[in-house]
Amino acid sequence: MLGWFFFSAILSTYNKYVFGDGHMHFPCPLFLTSIHFSIQWAFSHIACACFPQALGAERIDMMSWKEWASISVPCGLVTALDVGLSNLALVTISLTFYTMVKSSTPVFVLGWAYLFNIERISWPLIGVIVVIASGEFLTVYGEVYFVLHGFLLCLIASILSGARWTLVQLKLQQLDPPLKSTIVTMKLLAPSMFWSMLLISLAVERPWTKLMDADDNFKDLATIFLLGLLGGTFAVFMILCEFYLILKASAVILMIGGVIKELTTIVIGVFFFGDRLNATNTTGVCVVFSGVILYKVVFHLEKRVKEQQSMEAIPVEDDDDDIDFMEDELVTKQKLSRDDRYKDHVSDDEEDGFSDEADGTSVMGQSVEMVENASSVLHLRPVGSTTSSYDGDSVDHRII
Repeated sequence: MLGWFFFSAILSTYNKYVFGDGHMHFPCPLFLTSIHFSIQWAFSHIACACFPQALGAERIDMMSWKEWASISVPCGLVTALDVGLSNLALVTISLTFYTMVKSSTPVFVLGWAYLFNIERISWPLIGVIVVIASGEFLTVYGEVYFVLHGFLLCLIASILSGARWTLVQLKLQQLDPPLKSTIVTMKLLAPSMFWSMLLISLAVERPWTKLMDADDNFKDLATIFLLGLLGGTFAVFMILCEFYLILKASAVILMIGGVIKELTTIVIGVFFFGDRLNATNTTGVCVVFSGVILYKVVFHLEKRVKEQQSMEAIPVEDDDDDIDFMEDELVTKQKLSRDDRYKDHVSDDEEDGFSDEADGTSVMGQSVEMVENASSVLHLRPVGSTTSSYDGDSVDHRII
């Protein structure tokens, strides 16, 4: 948990310091972001090559090019746009305001999940959306240094973030067998993230011109690479801490930890970057985070209800049927035993010269019929057989 807080806080501080006006103000945020993605790609590739069995890297090797592209390209493109626009927003808006706006992401996750027919919106969730939207309004209204295009970039990034998580969940849940670890997921998405971000940067920023016109600090390729390596390393370690928490911690711990992490980012913005808060946007922050907590609580409770309903939908074998079958089998065995004793009696009569051929034929026919009936019962209704319509995939597994 401390590692998650630390690397998240230091990554936010790094992004604001490197990209923000009044600080280092790197002229090509998208180009530097593509270097971050290349670091993630290299790390995931090396890790999967060193530990293929433990990480489940063989699943990607099993993919055809069509399957790989259908997952990596759309998910990687949306992720690149989300992160790229977020970093562009940090150029003009404060870290505190950025964190407040990005806190509205659960609203857009829910909206995209509804559009993709993954989630049904209930009245409690609608109420939570209203609470978060009200908090966002107060946050924007009370912002001291409001920059419209920075706010719009951050808002679009939040919308794309909702699309990103929904699309990744939708694509990864269709995999059979599924991916085993976050590092394998990183290896799957990072190439598309890198190439998407690099192509957008080349088209929009034209880094070869901006970097040549920049200060001497950015003309050194080694300095640029070092900045990219540093940011990419922070991102990798933060993702690893998140992965460890997902494996070890409960949903409640993650929920509380996420809120505390964002509050920590706001504190860093206030004390380290001098961001100003007033009564209006402070109230907005409290309302937004209250809505986020309510959202996660409501979502968690609804998920538990769905899982319980899915478990209750499993048909339980009727014990009365087993009892009836055992009784029928016992009666059949008793009849067969009685017939066998009767046959023995008939055989004794035959030996004594008192055989009745017609009666003997009738008894043997009845014995054969009883055996055939018993065999048909055993064939149609084996003991312990069950019929289950339960589908394990119907249980709601979320990535949020």
